[in-house]
Amino acid sequence: MSTRTRKRTAVIGGGMAGSAAAKKLIASGREVVIYESADGLGGRARSWHRPEIEPDVGINLMYVSFYKLMTELISEYGLESELVKLSSDIYISDRGRAIPLSPDSPLSPLTYKHVSLRDRLAFLRTTIKQVRDKSRIDFFDPIKAAQLDDGLSAADWGYQQMSRRGFDFMLRPQVEGFWNFASEDASAVHAKGLLAWMGGSSFYVFRNGMQIIAERNAEGAELRLAHEVTDVQLAGARLRVTAGPVGGDPATETFDELVFATPAPIAAKLTAALPTEIVGGDARRFLESQRYEPALSVSYLVDVGGLPSEAHIVAGGPGDQPLRNMITYPRTVRDERGRAVDKLLVFAYPGRANTRRLLGLPPEEQFAAVLPWLKTLWADFSGEAEPFHVAERPYGFPIPAPGRYRQAVEVMKQQGAPVVFAGDYFNSPTTEAALLSGFRAAEALMRAD
Repeated sequence: MSTRTRKRTAVIGGGMAGSAAAKKLIASGREVVIYESADGLGGRARSWHRPEIEPDVGINLMYVSFYKLMTELISEYGLESELVKLSSDIYISDRGRAIPLSPDSPLSPLTYKHVSLRDRLAFLRTTIKQVRDKSRIDFFDPIKAAQLDDGLSAADWGYQQMSRRGFDFMLRPQVEGFWNFASEDASAVHAKGLLAWMGGSSFYVFRNGMQIIAERNAEGAELRLAHEVTDVQLAGARLRVTAGPVGGDPATETFDELVFATPAPIAAKLTAALPTEIVGGDARRFLESQRYEPALSVSYLVDVGGLPSEAHIVAGGPGDQPLRNMITYPRTVRDERGRAVDKLLVFAYPGRANTRRLLGLPPEEQFAAVLPWLKTLWADFSGEAEPFHVAERPYGFPIPAPGRYRQAVEVMKQQGAPVVFAGDYFNSPTTEAALLSGFRAAEALMRAD
């Protein structure tokens, strides 16, 4: 593409989907500008840093060994040394009594005492069936998932496979412990994919945060960090974007193309003024109907020994639990004399109702509310917990509702210049799905070249 005809493309949103789209568009010869409302790239994959702990990173999202696109990017960028392998230990709690259920061991379900032997065997049979069908059950690609999206919810399907208690204490905790949506609201395809792909996988975090992938993907783009897009309009044959820092003066730029890589409701709002020949009715309805569960992470420093190290402790049982999940990571802190002291950094994730109730409150109120709930997952926990950090994500988890995959495929088929959409809401709330959607959004623009 010559300089004279070089297209100018705006990517609105600098998370994993937006950065993936930017990577492909830069490689195609476009001039790419990324607008990101935060002060850095990565979106929900961005970790926070606190100098009081070593290592100083607050881990946000994990990389799993079957993430194909991310594995390729890690290799391309030479980031293997950035990976820190995690224990895959999972404990499922029944009112504070936590029992391990390892995804790595086929024998673990046989010794798992929260449910009957019949349910344990049913869980194994169901898992084996999904593993055999894993080539048909894609955890990230709606084109494959849509073929199995028969309208059943994860709970509908799960209760067909085993008793209610079996589902509520074996599969439901794994669906809801990692994502904050209810199994009644999520497609059965999501639960099938979880069983097909998670067993035997390895889990990692990036030493300094997963945002390094977004940062490397975006190399060569012009960055407008801490800039919020407030208006998008059609201006003749081009698109006019108005953006600026919060509290600052907005500026307007024009572009040939736009990639919307924000949460779906924000994309719907920003494109509301565009004509239907630019954003069709199916895409608009798809964006407007996407529901999210917010995310709230409240973290504490606790003494070693009060909780298992490097563990996921997940609430079992039906309904919305007070605390749905805890994740523990070893950290070193300095005491008042400068001596190194080993601690556990505990990330506590409230249930759905509590998350919504606590969002936006002062941190001291959030810390005080969540602290007593630690015992609901680990009854023997008796140590002191020092409030440490709060992270809020109003658009935490897009819910992959029954039938959603089929809708996603229809919207993907219609994507094309000059406006396209990208985000994990096209399939599953994972970084891998976000990357795939970003690449495909860029390809949809490039087809018009």
